Amino acid sequence: MRTALLAVVLVLGVASACLAQAKGPQEIAGIRLGDSVEKYSVKFDREITEEELDRPYLTVSALLPLGGFRSGYVTYGNCVSPKRIVRIKMNYENESKEFYDRVLAALKKRYGDPQEWRGNAFGTLRTWKWSFTDPALGDVSLILQHYSGTDDAFTHGNSIRLTALGLAKAERACYRANHPGGPARIGPALAVPEFEALLPH
Repeated sequence: MRTALLAVVLVLGVASACLAQAKGPQEIAGIRLGDSVEKYSVKFDREITEEELDRPYLTVSALLPLGGFRSGYVTYGNCVSPKRIVRIKMNYENESKEFYDRVLAALKKRYGDPQEWRGNAFGTLRTWKWSFTDPALGDVSLILQHYSGTDDAFTHGNSIRLTALGLAKAERACYRANHPGGPARIGPALAVPEFEALLPH
């Protein structure tokens, strides 16, 4: 009897874990990870599309302004499944810290506490990350960020990023399998300079 009860508890535990994983986010702004980018063609600015510089297995396309978002972009694969969406980043129209706090509270209520903090000590960069596992997408990350500094390396205001890490890794593996030597070099190979030559002057 005790063995049967233990089996039931284990089954319920596994089922609960599966349900928790299934509750992870898959879409934002009406765009869904894993879908073909062509499904959302009317939302894109066709003039702003390019391969990522260091990751030629991915292409980035800018989005036209959508309700509540001032801008955004979608990243999709070029190898395993061309046009399959692996990342969505949206920049909120409301750039205030108060709005960021409101979104953060809503995400915590929906998905629990985030697993990782990536902010800075100055308080100008506030970044929280959630991690999920999806049966179809693999590892998925959700990142909410607020930036109020002056460094152009960060998006000012509030942004949210949803990434299917499993799909992105599959695209990278596919590219490497088809390009074992990496991207072709342009011109002759360059000698590695002395350390001092790598610093600004």
